[in-house]
Amino acid sequence: MADGGRLLACDVSEEWAAIGRPYWERAGVVDRIDLRIAPALETLRALDAKPVIDIAFIDADKDNYPAYYEEIVRRLRPGGLVVLDNVFLGGRVLDPAYQQAHHLAVRRLNDMITRDKRVHSVMLPVRDGVTIAQRC
Repeated sequence: MADGGRLLACDVSEEWAAIGRPYWERAGVVDRIDLRIAPALETLRALDAKPVIDIAFIDADKDNYPAYYEEIVRRLRPGGLVVLDNVFLGGRVLDPAYQQAHHLAVRRLNDMITRDKRVHSVMLPVRDGVTIAQRC
């Protein structure tokens, strides 16, 4: 992370976040990490609406992927990136037999991204699928 850079980390579990803290300290970046223990959607919606995000990584709570994506893309600077993990869900996203909420949400997200004129995107067949979208 560049000097002056900030990292906003969203989590709902202090227990899981505590696992990362020793690594932040060892890397000397603990003073640049803003950890918010709250539902991520609440945290994102409370952010300033102007584009200030350079890069975002989404890898939790698959049911809310479409909402996270929308809140982040609105705040991405031109050239900024949003990276989404697990966009294949073990291949189940491609199989209409799977109809659980998280399958439907990730399908909806994938469709949203392909139609979103604000971004250029690529879906990579790496492990469980990774999508990278760059703000135009």
